[in-house]
Amino acid sequence: MKRVLTLLVLLLAVVAGGGAWYFHGKQPTRSGERHLAGLEKPVDIRYDDRGVPHIRAQTEADLYRALGYAHAQDRLFQMELMRRLARGELAEIFGAKLVETDRLFRTLRLGEHAEAYAARVDRNGKPWKALEAYLAGVNQFQDSHPAPLEFDLLGIRKRPFTAADTFAINGYTAY
Repeated sequence: MKRVLTLLVLLLAVVAGGGAWYFHGKQPTRSGERHLAGLEKPVDIRYDDRGVPHIRAQTEADLYRALGYAHAQDRLFQMELMRRLARGELAEIFGAKLVETDRLFRTLRLGEHAEAYAARVDRNGKPWKALEAYLAGVNQFQDSHPAPLEFDLLGIRKRPFTAADTFAINGYTAY
């Protein structure tokens, strides 16, 4: 009986330790140094007591890259839901109850219009350069960190964010 109890306690400790390790890996990082590829100069991100990031950068591109990284760290699941809503893809993860919602947004063709706009937008302008830097930060975070817990629970595979995703979300917010 003593061996069984010892084994049970040991098994419980391993499960608890594994769970703690799993959840710890999903938490945002609010301190320390990170390497963010593509930066021209050092960037400082400080979080206030409410968890709001304050970014200091010497170049505009670095600012947007760091902002994308911070947004992905803090809001990746929200960003994924907005992208899926705008493109009519919520039923893929939440089930048949959202087919009508998806049908509405696919009828509005926000994703289609976003793809067309992304194909013709001026790639030499400052807005495009800012968006490219922002998306680079978002996607670098995704590539270098585990998916949020919600992704695991819903079976969502990470996929890069694109300019067309941003334009589709803008279409949704305008709607």
